[in-house]
Amino acid sequence: MSIVAPFVYSGGMVEPYVSLNEVKFSPTAAIIDFTNLIEDASQAVQDRALYELIVRASSKADNYTMGVYGSLCATSNTENGRYYMNRNGQIVINPYFTPILAVESFSAGWGPGDGLQNIQLSTSNCSIERTQFIITSQSTMGLYFGNLGIVGGNMQSGTEIFCQWSYINGWANTFTNSTSNAGATSITVNNVMGIFPGQNLTIWDGQKDEYVQVATTWTPGNTTLTFTNPLKYAHGSGVNVSALPASVKQAVIHFIVGMIKERGQGGLVLNEIGEPTAVSARTESSVTDEAMAYDLLDDFKQIWGRA
Repeated sequence: MSIVAPFVYSGGMVEPYVSLNEVKFSPTAAIIDFTNLIEDASQAVQDRALYELIVRASSKADNYTMGVYGSLCATSNTENGRYYMNRNGQIVINPYFTPILAVESFSAGWGPGDGLQNIQLSTSNCSIERTQFIITSQSTMGLYFGNLGIVGGNMQSGTEIFCQWSYINGWANTFTNSTSNAGATSITVNNVMGIFPGQNLTIWDGQKDEYVQVATTWTPGNTTLTFTNPLKYAHGSGVNVSALPASVKQAVIHFIVGMIKERGQGGLVLNEIGEPTAVSARTESSVTDEAMAYDLLDDFKQIWGRA
């Protein structure tokens, strides 16, 4: 019989961090000829090649900031570990990935499996901070939550406790899968992991970028997002809707440009007197774009650990 690690169960679609149009119309990528990424191929093939680069560049951002297992994109993760209740009757959990958006479940007890008992979570016994959450008991000498007491040993301060939890972390990041008109109060997206009623999001659509607020009446899990106010602009399918900071998007674009330059792709730029000048990997090093990307991502780099 195989015992499967709890942390292999993660949910949520890990979406790329920029759309095709965000890259094509970015000033950072203006020197790149996106019509010839694959020689003599159709535009559909060129777009597919660019999409694959976007996926790989987004993965590079994830690996640098979150390690080999995490993602900046909002996901639901299950983790476990052994902890000690402090003398205030609290179990302080520092999960591997942040920011913490919601705690979905928590179990604790004298051992794994049958030794764990589910704790009914509420705002009275679970406090969420950006990088940790705290499960608080109602007794400093025993782990009790309402009428539920954890059995199997002396559960007091200094006793090792097995814990397992599921939580949502990261930044909401999804794409539209249908068109919407100006004045509409809803859009349909691929997934809604990390999105909550009342949350602010950005629709990244070039000159039609706009900020939206999810309606407090929206039902979590519904892929048709409803908003507090009508849309200012019409939006097409494949447009990014995200809570992700813009600096992460810029880093991903730098990665894409760097990877294209690395293979020798170039373009034409206008110099000060208007003459076109060829630009290639020899004159514009891919290393520069890589360095700019990593600099932008430094503030998002995670340090794993438990307290």
